Amino acid sequence: MTDASSPRSLSFRQRLLPLITLSSHVSAPFITTFLLIHLSAPALANVGGSSLSSQVMLLGREYYQTSLAEPYLVLGPLAVHALSGVIRRALIIIRGALPTTTLSFTAYTVLLLLPIHIGIHRILPQTTTPPVLSLGPSELDYSFVQYGLQRWPARTWAMYAVLVGAAITHAVEGSRVLMGNLGLESALKKPSSNSVVPMNSKVRRKILAAALALPILSGLYVVYKERLYLFADMGRRLEGVYRLSWIYNMQ
Repeated sequence: MTDASSPRSLSFRQRLLPLITLSSHVSAPFITTFLLIHLSAPALANVGGSSLSSQVMLLGREYYQTSLAEPYLVLGPLAVHALSGVIRRALIIIRGALPTTTLSFTAYTVLLLLPIHIGIHRILPQTTTPPVLSLGPSELDYSFVQYGLQRWPARTWAMYAVLVGAAITHAVEGSRVLMGNLGLESALKKPSSNSVVPMNSKVRRKILAAALALPILSGLYVVYKERLYLFADMGRRLEGVYRLSWIYNMQ
């Protein structure tokens, strides 16, 4: 007789799920490193304005925008993480459980907005036709962000706020899952008789996510409030990039 728990008796879904989960966990540290570097630029606007943000962003590009780093350290892990999440959720739905957690909800939100963000900030600026004429890295500093915030404040603020909030909340929720799978969550807990809310509660995680998102959004507000100095020709080029996206092509 064959043991029901033997590898041969496991279904395809049961064999695939641990591999998908592993690939999701392995790709997560690469994405977290990228986020720390990428989001430090707007956060530092709180102390140095858009000038410091631009300098930090240009330095960060030395890590994540080279010919080797971008596909292998950023886009590759992002693709693996997203695909792993989609397949894992599909397998869970097949089992009969709908994904209703904060982790899954924020994942879908990021998955919806991130391609738009990458398109506007990375792909569309490379357009060679007028009026864009292929904006170079030195031309694509935080004045580009500032232009979008001031020219279309409602939709730009909405995109940044939702994307930043969802990405950070997903990272906080995901770190809890990762630590739990590694057996670190229980080791980090310190029971306290004075604690009203448990250390692993949803309230504490939401407070942490808000605390991490606040300096980033406040930094963007500093950039938004600064006076924008642009030559008319550069303004037309920046406008051209935004107008190439359907988000900004609507009146």
